[in-house]
Amino acid sequence: MLRILIRLYLIVAILSILSIIFVQRGFPYLFTTQFTAQMHREYAGEAMLLRRYLGPIQDDAQQARLNDMNRISQQRYSRMSKEQVQALSATARSELAQHGLAWNPGGDVNHPEVYMTLDDGSILTVHPRISSGWIEVVAYAIIFSVMLGAMLLWLTPHWRDLEKLRIAAARFGDGALDARAKLSENSSIKQLCAYFNNMADRIGALITAQRDMVNAASHELRTPLARLEFALVNLMDTTDDSKTHQRIKAMRKDVEELDILVGELLTLSMLEQATRPESRERIWLEDFLRAAAGVSAEELSLRRCTIVWQIAPAVQEVVIEPHSLGRAFSNLLQNALRYTHSTIRVRAEASAASWKLIVEDDGVGIPDNDRERIFEPFYRLDRSRDRATGGYGLGLAIVKKIAERLGGGVRVTGSELGGAMFVLHFPLRGEHGAPHLSPLLIPDKAN
Repeated sequence: MLRILIRLYLIVAILSILSIIFVQRGFPYLFTTQFTAQMHREYAGEAMLLRRYLGPIQDDAQQARLNDMNRISQQRYSRMSKEQVQALSATARSELAQHGLAWNPGGDVNHPEVYMTLDDGSILTVHPRISSGWIEVVAYAIIFSVMLGAMLLWLTPHWRDLEKLRIAAARFGDGALDARAKLSENSSIKQLCAYFNNMADRIGALITAQRDMVNAASHELRTPLARLEFALVNLMDTTDDSKTHQRIKAMRKDVEELDILVGELLTLSMLEQATRPESRERIWLEDFLRAAAGVSAEELSLRRCTIVWQIAPAVQEVVIEPHSLGRAFSNLLQNALRYTHSTIRVRAEASAASWKLIVEDDGVGIPDNDRERIFEPFYRLDRSRDRATGGYGLGLAIVKKIAERLGGGVRVTGSELGGAMFVLHFPLRGEHGAPHLSPLLIPDKAN
């Protein structure tokens, strides 16, 4: 708002200055007849007195009287040479010939330069009266100060109401769906506030309905999936046919995938809702990450993959909510394990106010145009849509939600290993300005 006030004041001040200059310099050309008539009325008496005072005498005596007048009037009068007279405009010379008075319309309208013809034919220049410069400066300073005060007086209520609306919009954007702007009945932006509140009501209702539907559907699916799993186990015990066993195992695998998908939906819904404050703890980062990886040495050996750990000494110990960090790291590691050829590198490093957790692999990488969208729910790359490698498109969305709720963020770039590099960044001290997040205990597989 301060920027708006400064910009508005500068615009008004510049336009006011240009208007003053235009009036002083342009009006004599636009209203020449009126200004000439006014000049004749104002200077006719002075011209008559000068002719009477200087007319009876000539040459040196006349110049002496003129010098005496200039000493009193601060060099107000000067005699024009023939060259100066010839340099006057045709209009000015015509006015001098007809009326004995003329003026220069190109000067300042408040301080005109006037020419007078004496009885002996000589022409005097009456120079403008120059007022004290500092008085004009003070006068203009007062004028522009009053303008600034008037703008402040007019903008203050608008400023206050717009600030309330901005705060409400920021809170609503941060997830507080009950945030509304409350303004007085006399507010000039009350209608805008009403539109915002109406929009917030509708968006809040839609988001709440979506969350309720996802929660209800996910919870309701849990019971039939459990019954189906129990029935398949019993069915396997009632037959010895190997082909039937294979079919039942395939069905149980499908049920397990559905159960994992339901768990991911519940987790994503939980992250999007306001939750109780999390319990932050001081952890030894490398030990914690190794335990949270969820990858056994046998699985790494089977995949012929190696994990390289590079934890900087400055971040050996951090303060953070451990359950959420473990969930995000596990998702990223599982994602890297799915696409790597042989090497995964896990790094942690610190900067001035934050620390980074980096997971990179030597796989096929992620195209530039997909690097933003992979964090959207249910978005999957084309190569990950087959059952062998494809997830559900929720793992990386969960990672992004966790990072944001812990006060940080996540981004993906290319790795020097050849694959993708995911970078999680968090505040260096978890207690400084990080949002609240409740522990997430539901196991998950990465995107």
